[in-house]
Amino acid sequence: MSVSAQSFVVTAFYRGMRLDRFLQHMLPRMSRASIQDAIDHRVTLSSGSEPKASRRPACGEVVTIEARPVRAPVGPLAIPVLRAGPGWTVVDKPAGIASTPGSRRPGADVATLLGLPPAHRLDRGTSGCLLLTHDAATARAFDLAFREHRIGKGYVAVVTGAPAHESFTIDAPLGPDPTSRVPNKAAVTNSGAPAITDCEVLRRLGARTVLRARPRTGRRHQIRVHLAHVGLPIVGDLLYGGDERQFIRLQMGQPVAIPAGLQPGRHLLHAQELAFSDPASGERIEVHAPWPADFGASA
Repeated sequence: MSVSAQSFVVTAFYRGMRLDRFLQHMLPRMSRASIQDAIDHRVTLSSGSEPKASRRPACGEVVTIEARPVRAPVGPLAIPVLRAGPGWTVVDKPAGIASTPGSRRPGADVATLLGLPPAHRLDRGTSGCLLLTHDAATARAFDLAFREHRIGKGYVAVVTGAPAHESFTIDAPLGPDPTSRVPNKAAVTNSGAPAITDCEVLRRLGARTVLRARPRTGRRHQIRVHLAHVGLPIVGDLLYGGDERQFIRLQMGQPVAIPAGLQPGRHLLHAQELAFSDPASGERIEVHAPWPADFGASA
């Protein structure tokens, strides 16, 4: 799967506009950093002029942006099966691989590699229990179970900082972040949807703390946003851990500063527990994923 090159004609309305501003109008979902990277590496002008952010293309000129090169997965990827039943499988998703297909790395996701759709999602940088379904009936059953909050999820996270209490609850509504250049980034906002996360200290490690987090709701990036909101960002989280420009740099394939022992894009959040009732038999199933090796001394 690949994305075709895109071409845009400079009309009279855009006469005299800088190239970077013109592309921002044509591609409003691209960040300014992504547009600058495209101008440096993937943009051509029909006039043959060198593309520069400050250049002002003439009326009638065609600006072409080539597709971003597709990065194929490197080497075989083992995805361990933790438990399976009639119509479902729980795997231990490695960090660094998506749950579902995406345009940036087509084919390099759990659903495509195993041929089974997930009943829920884990972020690319999150490891642990991921529930997959084999047929439509089982998928519908689990979809209803998730919406009715009948599936239990337990995560472990290594955060920067020290909570004042051994256990605490974060009750803060979540919605789109209106200040971010990153699509789908979430934030605590008064107009957001209700979101509640229960947290418990497992181990204190000086400047870091190991927590267990149990989300009562299933909002996008809920645990990551909630912990960052209370001053306990997850170690390695480039999007919510401080300066989102580091996350943008990672998406562009540029080097970023990461904690020792972690791969770029990995944050120390692990879906350790998953509990649900088997749709076929009604048996209560509890699955635990092993402690990840890259959690290191936090184990």
